[in-house]
Amino acid sequence: VDRAAHLVDQLLGMARLEPTARQAAFTKLSLDALVKDTVAEFSAQAEARDIDLGVGECQSLAINGQSDSLRMMLGNLIDNAVRYTPSGGRVDVELREQDGMALLSVSDNGPGIPAHERERVFERFQRLAGANIPGSGLGLAIVRQVVELHGGSVALGDTPGGGLKVTLIFHLY
Repeated sequence: VDRAAHLVDQLLGMARLEPTARQAAFTKLSLDALVKDTVAEFSAQAEARDIDLGVGECQSLAINGQSDSLRMMLGNLIDNAVRYTPSGGRVDVELREQDGMALLSVSDNGPGIPAHERERVFERFQRLAGANIPGSGLGLAIVRQVVELHGGSVALGDTPGGGLKVTLIFHLY
């Protein structure tokens, strides 16, 4: 039931991001408050899996955006990181300004995503071969859709010692 409810939430989220449904107004929003609130929402899930979820550097930054879609985007990234990171692992969320842009990153020490698979995982319903973690294959497709809606970019990279680092770049307000 939980997996079905999650799938329905993901599909509804994607529907809200379709071009004809992009009615929500963009407003100035505090990206650092969004980061802290979203990490707090996932703290119980992380604690239940013995994962150290935390906020590292978190500068006070604002962007012009849709709060609900950005919250869904960051929630998908944190949820993925917590689900794929082994027990005893670590997930860090950071926000900083660089060259007039907001850089938001979610890093973990899970299995990561092989470089040759990184573009494919942004497609709808795509999952890594052999992934034994339940999921719909929509999370990263939603992330890319939200980032593009906000005129930003997303990149996947490695973390030192193994794991995945997702970096999102947005224009500051």
